[in-house]
Amino acid sequence: MSVLPRRRFLLALLGALSLVLVGLAVSAAVRDTDPPQLYFEAQERLPAGEPLRLFVSADEPATFRLEYAGQVVEEVAQDVTFDVPVAPGVHPARVTATDGAGNASELTTVVTGVPALAPTLEAATLLRSGDPLGIRLSLHEAGTDAALRAQVADVLVTLGERVVPTRRVTDGADERLEALVATPLTVDPTTLGLRVVVTDEFGRVAELEREVVLEPLPVEVEQLRLSAATLAIVTPEARDLEAAVLAEAWARAEPEPLWSEPFRMPIGGVNTSGFGDARRYAQGGPVSFHNGLDLAAPMGTPVYATNAGRVLVSGHYPIKGGFVVLDHGGGVMSYYLHLSRLLVAEGQAVAGGELIGEVGSEGLSTGPHLHWEMRVHDQPSNPLAWVDRAFPGEAP
Repeated sequence: MSVLPRRRFLLALLGALSLVLVGLAVSAAVRDTDPPQLYFEAQERLPAGEPLRLFVSADEPATFRLEYAGQVVEEVAQDVTFDVPVAPGVHPARVTATDGAGNASELTTVVTGVPALAPTLEAATLLRSGDPLGIRLSLHEAGTDAALRAQVADVLVTLGERVVPTRRVTDGADERLEALVATPLTVDPTTLGLRVVVTDEFGRVAELEREVVLEPLPVEVEQLRLSAATLAIVTPEARDLEAAVLAEAWARAEPEPLWSEPFRMPIGGVNTSGFGDARRYAQGGPVSFHNGLDLAAPMGTPVYATNAGRVLVSGHYPIKGGFVVLDHGGGVMSYYLHLSRLLVAEGQAVAGGELIGEVGSEGLSTGPHLHWEMRVHDQPSNPLAWVDRAFPGEAP
């Protein structure tokens, strides 16, 4: 080959190589090096077992990879919703999006999977008619981390047809609901349905049911022998006055309990008329149930507060005579009737066992005695069922 053709060949080869190098340089200059831009929607607190519903969108098609609670899911798309089940506990959810050029973006969020409520119910199943029923409802399994506890949105407790008020109790790390209700007075064997419905923050519902059997009251009717003069004090005006006083007292009741110790007997007198006894105040008159306990004792016998509370009523009234009402909070009050002396003032705080008055025979009474009542949300309950217990149903 002559020198001239060889030179032309070399020049052509150099030109071709130059074009290749220029092409490579241009290709490198325009190659995609930007990772996908991501838009991310995720809730940080979700009910365990429900779909995660984690939504991710990119500005270009990509391969999405979700790593969450031991699960790995991949999808090729531009928008994707991951519907894997929410795992109980706290777990990171990491999403990686890789485009066709191998560029990747990553986002991570922490998801708390909240287990459903696991309530347990404590309540007596056999009571005497008129006994107070204490209800305790544990909301979570013992030791459940606070972050994993479902919040209670609504609680409905019913005993038969009656709705029972509840209150929330926090004891250290534990949380529960408590309720108190007086069972009805009846002379017939009765079974009532106790039903608890708890709804959590996610709308999940837990229901618990049990039966409460009531032993009936005795059917013997006591005929009281009251003089016409004694019965004359029972007038509509006197009834209305005392009802208004009590209605006003209940309107001022403290919602939270003021006591923590067991209840006690206010005096040590002789039980002359039991709670729930059927009686007639006049010959041939209507039968009524005795709403309290009559304890006979000499005139002037000291009367003590059955438990800590606040004095809502202290005064003399036509039917109830010397009358003291103690609010123990939490829907519980105690009544002390027919007192000869009142030794506390309205608004005064008293301790359990503190002197509040003296036995008398004022009002509708046939002799010195204390009529003692224990009321739950204004319903009469058996006073003896409270004695030596801080909460009905507890072992004395």
